[in-house]
Amino acid sequence: MAAVEAWFLGGPVDGRLMPVEVTADGSPPTVVRLPQTGFYVGSSDLAEPPVEYVYVLADRLDDTEVYQYQPPASAATD
Repeated sequence: MAAVEAWFLGGPVDGRLMPVEVTADGSPPTVVRLPQTGFYVGSSDLAEPPVEYVYVLADRLDDTEVYQYQPPASAATD
């Protein structure tokens, strides 16, 4: 599938440049959801659920789409 180069600002992937798949009509998606999973070695026997980070298309610089991190509503009110 075709992709565009995208720059991510804020959140866990701040400052990274990576490809983002385009929609069927060749447009970049308005929202990118990045699930984060991993392993934790500690005292708990239960794995934590995956965390999903949301980035919203904010701008375009030359031929690069720029996505801005959108924190969860609960984090925005803290």
